[in-house]
Amino acid sequence: MDKKVPSLEKGAILLPARSPHRAPFEHAAINPFAAQEPVEAVYRINRSKVATAASFLADAEVRQLLDAAEAADPQMRAIEEIAKRYGRFSAAAFYALGVAAISYQLSAKGEVHWRLAASYAREDPLADLRRFASSSPSLRFARSARLSRVEKLARLWPPFEARLGEYSRDLELLRREIASALSADADSKTVVFAVKMFYYTAKAFGIRVEVPPRIPLPVDRRVCLISLASGVVEDGPPTLENARRLLSEAPRLVATAWSEACEPSGVPPLKLDALLWLLGGCYEEGGGPSRAAELAAELFPPLPPRAASFVRFLLGLSP
Repeated sequence: MDKKVPSLEKGAILLPARSPHRAPFEHAAINPFAAQEPVEAVYRINRSKVATAASFLADAEVRQLLDAAEAADPQMRAIEEIAKRYGRFSAAAFYALGVAAISYQLSAKGEVHWRLAASYAREDPLADLRRFASSSPSLRFARSARLSRVEKLARLWPPFEARLGEYSRDLELLRREIASALSADADSKTVVFAVKMFYYTAKAFGIRVEVPPRIPLPVDRRVCLISLASGVVEDGPPTLENARRLLSEAPRLVATAWSEACEPSGVPPLKLDALLWLLGGCYEEGGGPSRAAELAAELFPPLPPRAASFVRFLLGLSP
């Protein structure tokens, strides 16, 4: 009998099943983080959930929550330490975007990785970046590839200070030049993450920059986990395995979903990233939505009703 092929709607991606020879895991229904049996992956954006997210993002209380999430972000605190160590916007910004450009397949939690990055900041951002890529315990894998990226970015450093004003006025220009230096797609995770860290550095120095709404958020495992938990992206329950698989196979779909959610209100997707990343960490640590909500409550002061409802929505709880 021919295998039935599921029909696909707009915004869906069909991917082949994993090997049928892989042994199933027991108790998957009990443990939400247990591995699931092999299934054919059909990723799709849930337009109803996107519309719900969009309605929340139009609310002033939720916009204040996005600012609070950036203030609570351990990456922001690391950037503030980097800014303090260098004392110069140009040096701190170059080092921060350089660290972001090599922040993939980490061998430590993101919070630990950025604390380590701050500890390497001394005087010369390019030399410090080379040392960090060469010896940080959070970058044990693919060191040669990371060092190659640092050398590609090195060409941006000599004129960087002179062009700082241009970059601060036009983050799209910065994104294009980082992508060109790395020979990477301008929408790739590390490129947009580098732009975000430049924005964080500007914020640490009290410099106002406009974040363009066209820049997608940097999709990682935590963002994928919240995408599944909220139902904004559909393909099975929000397990770590499914989040990893979604990150590997359809990160652009995830970025598109959140860009669509942000578009009606004009909220830049990069401004949403900190909240999704923090809540994804709560979900990972808590192992499920209820405990994740308790952990999230520890991150923020008591939230107004709409902001609290948005957090619950993102964690897959009834708003």
